[in-house]
Formats: sequence, C-alpha cells, structure tokens
Amino acid sequence: MLAAVALAMTAGWAAAATAPPPLEAYGQLPAIEMISLSPSGQYMVSVGDVSGKRYLLVRSLAGEVRLAVSAEGVKVRDITWVDDGHVLVTVSQTGENYGDLGRQEYFAIISIDTVAGKSHLLFDKDPRFIALSDGLVATYVIGAKPYAFVWNVPREGAPTGSRLSGRSDAEFTRWWPDLYRIDLTSNQVDLAAKGNPNIESWAVNPDGGIAGYSNFYPNTSDWRLYRGETELMARSSPRQLTRLSGLGRSADTMLVFDQSGVVDQWIEIGGGGQTQVLWPGDNVTGVLRDPVTGLVTGAEIDDSSFKFFDSGLQANIDAATKPFKGRIVVDSTTSAVDKVILHTDGAGDSGTYYLVDLRSHRADIIANDYADVPADQVGEVRGVNYTAADGMALDGVLTLPPGRPQKNLPLVVLPHGGPIGPYDQPHFDWMAQAFASSGYAVFQPNYRGSGGHGASFQNAGFGEWGRKMLSDISDGVNALAQQGVIDPKRACIVGFSYGGYAALAGVTVQQGRYRCAVSGSGVSDLPAMLKWEEDRYGAGSADDKFWKEAMGVTVPGSPPPASVSPAKLAARADAPVLLIHGTDDSVVPIVQSQEMLDALQAAHKPVEYLITQGEDHWLSKSETRVLTLKAAIDFVERYNPAD
Repeated sequence: MLAAVALAMTAGWAAAATAPPPLEAYGQLPAIEMISLSPSGQYMVSVGDVSGKRYLLVRSLAGEVRLAVSAEGVKVRDITWVDDGHVLVTVSQTGENYGDLGRQEYFAIISIDTVAGKSHLLFDKDPRFIALSDGLVATYVIGAKPYAFVWNVPREGAPTGSRLSGRSDAEFTRWWPDLYRIDLTSNQVDLAAKGNPNIESWAVNPDGGIAGYSNFYPNTSDWRLYRGETELMARSSPRQLTRLSGLGRSADTMLVFDQSGVVDQWIEIGGGGQTQVLWPGDNVTGVLRDPVTGLVTGAEIDDSSFKFFDSGLQANIDAATKPFKGRIVVDSTTSAVDKVILHTDGAGDSGTYYLVDLRSHRADIIANDYADVPADQVGEVRGVNYTAADGMALDGVLTLPPGRPQKNLPLVVLPHGGPIGPYDQPHFDWMAQAFASSGYAVFQPNYRGSGGHGASFQNAGFGEWGRKMLSDISDGVNALAQQGVIDPKRACIVGFSYGGYAALAGVTVQQGRYRCAVSGSGVSDLPAMLKWEEDRYGAGSADDKFWKEAMGVTVPGSPPPASVSPAKLAARADAPVLLIHGTDDSVVPIVQSQEMLDALQAAHKPVEYLITQGEDHWLSKSETRVLTLKAAIDFVERYNPAD
C-alpha cells in the first residue's frame, strides 16, 4: 500500500484532461482517515477502505497488516496510541435523550490490544459504571504498563450490569464526572481524581499524578486553575473563554488557552503560579506535543508552519516539509520528529498522506483521500480578502470550476457552521469541489465570529447571529462580483448547521440575492432553539449563556431573536428552498426543519424536504453524504443552471 516517491516530488500528478467524476467520488468518506504513528514509529493506525469495506488497520511501516478490525457502520471519532501494543478508539452512537429533548450522541472508548487482537469497551466489566465515556484526558506508560485516564460518572445506587446506552435519572444522583485511571492490561479501574459540580478539566503528569485541574462557575462566570488546593490563575468571562489545555513544556507546568482578552494567549503556568505567554498574538492554530510524554514541544502557526522550541526538532520538521507544496498538515510524528506523517492538498491534489522518514531519506505515499477525483478535476482553491460594510477586514475561500474561464461564473455560497469558532481554509473541501465539478464557483466566507483569526475577531460575532454575520457573507459576494469573477444574479446559497440557518436567512431576512437556498440541519426558529439549549444544559449554564449571547439575547441593542428567525419570516422567502435533515441529529433537532417546512408551505412558497434516515449532524455515513450531495446539486442546477 506504500508507493515510494522521491522527496523532491510534489503531490500532483500529470494526467490527460478527463471528464468530471461522478458525485460519489466526492461524497464517499475519505479513503483513509485518522492516521497516526505508534510511539516507537514502527507502526501506523488508520481507518479506511479496503476492497469497498471500512476497516481499522494497524500495520508496520513496510505495509504488513498487524490487525484489521471491521469499522463498517461504526462512527469512529478518534484514535489514540498508548504504546505499540494498545490503541484507544473513541466511537459514538445516537440514542434517545432524557425527557423530551430528542436525540443524543453517546460516546464510548474501545481498548484494542493490537498484539493479541482483543478488544473491549472501557468500564464494561465494572458494575459501578455504564460503558460510556465523558472524555479521554491522557494516556501514559507507567511502570511498563499502559494506562488511560478517562472521565466518567459512576452509577450510584443502580442495578449491576453494563450496557452502551443512555443514562437514566434513576441510575444517577449526580452529573459531574470523576477522573479514573484504567490499567489497559488488567482492565482495573481506579479513582484518579474526585470531580465536583464545576469541574472543567484535569492535567495529568507522565507518572500518573494530577498536575492540576480547572473549574468554571456559571453563576459568577469565573474560571479558576488549581494545583491541589492552591489557586494558580483566575479569569472572568460569561462565555468560558479560558480553558486548561493539559501540561506545558514540563511536568510541573500547565498550559492554558485564554481568549478572555483582546488577543489569543497560550499561557504556561508554573508550579508556583508564575506565568509565561508562549506564543504572543492570534496566529497559533494548534499545539504540538510529544507523543510519549504529552509535553508541549511547539505550535502550528497560521495553519502553514510549525515552530518547535528545540532547534533539532525544528530542523527535522523543516526538512520533512520543505519538499512539499500546497497546504501541509502534520498529523503525527515520533518524539524525535525523524518520522512524520503529513497531509497535503492543493493544485492537482485531492488530498494525499505521506510518510516521511528522514533517516532513510524517503517520502512514501500512504494513500489518497479521494483517489477517484483526477488531478485535472481538482478545482483551484485560493484565499480571498475583502472588507465588510462597516470596515472590518474579512476573508474567505474561493474554489473555481476546473477548465472554465474565471469570469462571470455562477456561484454557490457555502458558509460554514458553528458559527462561533470554526473557519474555512484554502484546501480540498469535498462539497465545494463537488459543486465546482458541476461548473460553479464556490465561496466559503469567514464571517466575523469565525475562528483562526484571533480573539477579537471571534468575539465580534457574539450578538451578530443573522445580522452582521449574515451581511458579511453578502459583502463577500459583492466583492467577487466587483472583481468580475462571479455573476451576482446567478447565485444560490447552501449550508449546514449555522450555514443552513444562513441559507434560510439569505432568502428571508435578506432578499433579492439568491436564486435558491439549501439548508442542511439548519436552525429556523431561534427562540425555540434557545429554549431547547436551556432545557438541555440548564438555565444559567455556560452553554446556555454562550448561546444567548451568540444570538443576541444578552447583548444590549440587539434585536430580539425572533426578528431574524426564518420560520417567523417564511412569507418573505423570495427563492425556492430545499431542507435536508438527519433523523439522528443531536445538535440541531429535526423539528427546526419541520417547522420551516410547515411555515413555507403555509405561505405557499416552493419548498422541498429530504429526510436522511439514521444520519447525524456531521454527515458521518457515505451513503447519506452521497444522497445529500446529489439532492443539493440537483436542486441548485434546476434553479441556477451552470450553463
């Protein structure tokens, strides 16, 4: 499965002009995902396709398969090496929530012994617990034994037994988790740290000791960092904009990510409370850690470069990444950074994973994400800069249709979800590329509130849901029209989650801009969504405060959320609407699309509705991804033909 290539080669390949591939080539899940090196660098793990089936594979770097486990129909969310003989696989499934709150995603962790080929759910043999997990905090080898440190809420006063299912009120008398240490060889579960009603996170030392923990107090909006009983740091923010992010550069330090000020800060806290800002400004997009000790070794800067504190590690990462062009993401390294798994995409590259071995001076292609998309059918992707109506500097991503003149193109606007925090970068996006293959320019705006642009830019989105966040999108369309790249009279808007809301708002709150709108898992009734969030997380909780501020409820001068709710404004809809929603959506309840459908039909507006059975909020299944993609492109082509 490994094809050798010289280090000097780029990720593109020469090919004759080809016809656009079928939409299945884009809609299928990537052929390989979640790939990483074992701590020794002798093995790699991944989830991917083998002969049309989905497997979790553990193999040597020479390609010899050590373990193959069927992942068909399994929602794998994360894979973590503990040592060369053990991996932890986080999976999820959808079930009923408590009371009348719809669907809920439940997470569990599977421990796999890669040598013996055995696996089990963590907590499944201990009658004190249900075999669920509230999160993996750390993994270490201690005294030659592999351990996992995992959050969980104990079953108190409930019958014995175990099951992967929802927790009932009868089984639990409290909801905050404790931290447990699990010996992965014996499955022994021991309490590592007692939780409390305000616990946010723990940091664990490589020897298994607790370095510290953080609490958030919703009633006062205070965040506190502790080592034992000693308070080391305090911040105040109603939106919980400060978080503990594990250990720092040494076992006696912790790393805190703080967005409570005007710029992002990654702050290292010493044992005596002394602080040091490791990276000033807003340009850190990821923290690099040693795969064995979990200690901070460096950072990813501006999604494009990697800065290590150690000069030797820096020299190695520079040597590993220098031969490649386009966007580069480092997915995994050894402690010495002498072996690196990296991912590229860009011109002629629909996504390629490489194994770079500096000792042997080789770079081997591991696999391609979308091998059925030919090089000449990868649309050009570039960043675009523009200015909002109020003068704020904005940017976005433009994907262009292959083989077409870059002038007066039909447009699909594809805003991201979130809306606070996520952002788009110039890279191969499967949905954007699918629309581009059908002849459309695709614009993905980073409206205010998007992440990756610093604290002040992200915080500017609060209170602007359906307001300036929405006009930021149309300001980008205007800028592209002024450049002559797109025809503003031939535009549709397509989005999912908040992007789905933006699509609905684009033809109700706004008017006269789009020929059609496709809303996937979109919010249509803001007051109803706020009530659902409040019922789910509790009035006054951090989540409740976050969403109320995001939607403007607690922002002075903001109009009431109902005034920018598409379901309340359905009579204003000035373009046909396609609604898409999965029955297993646990983030935006399906009733949000059903209410919009009812409102549009009552107003005698053209609307279509696609329900995807068994699909969640993230389009986790290939079959429903393909179904969704075909329905969306067919709808856009009917109302906004590319030719």
